Amino acid sequence: MDTESLVLVVLAVVTGLLLFTLFRMRRGGYTFLSDHMATKTRNALEVLKPCPICHTMLKRGETVHSIVFGKKNEDTIAHLFGCPYCYPDNRKHARICPVCHKTLPAEGYLFARMFEKKGKRHVHVLGCTVCRMAGRNAVK
Repeated sequence: MDTESLVLVVLAVVTGLLLFTLFRMRRGGYTFLSDHMATKTRNALEVLKPCPICHTMLKRGETVHSIVFGKKNEDTIAHLFGCPYCYPDNRKHARICPVCHKTLPAEGYLFARMFEKKGKRHVHVLGCTVCRMAGRNAVK
């Protein structure tokens, strides 16, 4: 067998493999492959949520230390103290009230309403020990 015949045979085999792969992909293999890759990419993404006090992005499993008053699945009041980065109080992460924008004292915390929204807990911050107490003292 000469060189030209050998090259033609190799080209025919490669072309046959390509055609076989294309026909196989047309039967749903491509859809399966793309769905599998999309699911793998979606699972690799990590949704980060910010701490309402220091705005540090929290990874999955990191939570804000809080005390909730009331029954589960109802509109309740909560005290939010901070995440692992800002509670207990330290100098690395400033603890700022999102309502009055003042620095929280070391023993300070946020007042918030907590309720279920589409199966997830939702928090609405009302103020902190500085601005909520100042408002109460002004009313008296």
